[in-house]
Amino acid sequence: MLNKLAVACTFVAFAVLIFPLIQGQEGEPAVVIPEDCMKCLCRASSFCNLTAPCTTGSQYLCGPFLIGVNYWADAGQPTLLPDDDPNATGAFEACAQDKACAERTVRMYMNEYAQDCNEDAVTDCEDFARIHVLGKSDSCFAKMEGLPFYTEFRKCRDSPVVV
Repeated sequence: MLNKLAVACTFVAFAVLIFPLIQGQEGEPAVVIPEDCMKCLCRASSFCNLTAPCTTGSQYLCGPFLIGVNYWADAGQPTLLPDDDPNATGAFEACAQDKACAERTVRMYMNEYAQDCNEDAVTDCEDFARIHVLGKSDSCFAKMEGLPFYTEFRKCRDSPVVV
């Protein structure tokens, strides 16, 4: 009986403590971003416009999440297809303009840089929104009130049905 208990405890310890660490090391996201949060990030970025061209303003941003090339690079340069060359011309645009690849980019970026930006002792969608727009550094602590992104993000988060 004692051996069965020891085996069960070992399994639980592995499942709870070790498996998440292995997942994070293998490139799988250790930070979980709920689907409703991803939808609000997309909606606040571009109203989730899947056909929007890359912007040519002060920043070069592409796709439904309005991802910049540095953000994409910091996320590990994910590509549309597993064997694609991230250094090939157009690799960034192809990924950023594809919703699945763009979502993967956001998840990889957050996996690398998630932090409690609003200092409420929880790393959640509010923090992901701050990091997505304000960046990975201490700038995520800056005020976002009044930014069009944040206004739309809050509307999305506060609505009973997330679109």
